[in-house]
Amino acid sequence: MKPAAPLPVDNLAHTCSEAGVGIEQATRGIRSPDSSVGQEMRGRCLDDHWTADAIECFAMMHEGDLGTCAKKLPEDSRKAMFAALGGTDETAVAIAKIRLADMHVGVPACDQLFATAHDFLGCEAIPLEDRAQAGAQIADSWNLPDKLPADAQARIAKVCSESREALVQRSSAAGCQ
Repeated sequence: MKPAAPLPVDNLAHTCSEAGVGIEQATRGIRSPDSSVGQEMRGRCLDDHWTADAIECFAMMHEGDLGTCAKKLPEDSRKAMFAALGGTDETAVAIAKIRLADMHVGVPACDQLFATAHDFLGCEAIPLEDRAQAGAQIADSWNLPDKLPADAQARIAKVCSESREALVQRSSAAGCQ
């Protein structure tokens, strides 16, 4: 009798252990060199019950894919994962860039602020610590309800415009556009 053909590897689901290894390998450039997150990410995956789609993404991810895979997690799981990865200014900037890349609140001035802040984080002429602090402040401070009264939208738009202008001035002074 002829043995059954082995299943192709592509048909096998990845595990939380493999997701942890993927995150470990793909985040080396944004973590402290002496830190390890593989086991902690495996635990997060198990405890938070990551979907098969998220596990697959993390198991197969490459450097620069963190944002794509992180979007596959619910907000609470994503925040916990980012917190576990944190610790260095490089990590804080990378995480803020990921969060700001797709952040939209429906107030045009604020959406422009997020785009400007994303660009600001890439300005290497500004000290890393300053970029990490600014990125975290902007990314963490915008959790608005879906419907806002017109007067609240106007006040928020004013704050966003002023914040954006401050970032533009700081970027320009540093020689970044």
